[in-house]
Amino acid sequence: MNVDEVIDTFKHYIKHDMHTHIQDYYDEILTHKAEYRINYEYVFQKVYLFACIKRKEEVVKFMFDIYKTMSLLDRIGLRPTIIYGKYLYKDGYPVTLPKDPKDY
Repeated sequence: MNVDEVIDTFKHYIKHDMHTHIQDYYDEILTHKAEYRINYEYVFQKVYLFACIKRKEEVVKFMFDIYKTMSLLDRIGLRPTIIYGKYLYKDGYPVTLPKDPKDY
């Protein structure tokens, strides 16, 4: 399972509004046994920003829920991605972010 293939699959599901497939595929890659660890943070970044660009509210909410379950170190590293995604989404961002960035 190649990282680029994983990202392309997520993008396909996002483009075609296949929300249940997105959740199922996410569960599948988490449980997939491979020789090496997939860089989940990189996949998260690419999929989250793509969902923001396409203005897919359900996917953005789902990805933000995943973000909240990540370790503190991963959240700190991905915090600029969350802020940039909000900028890309423009008006009507579906997630309410705290005023202080250190709280998310």
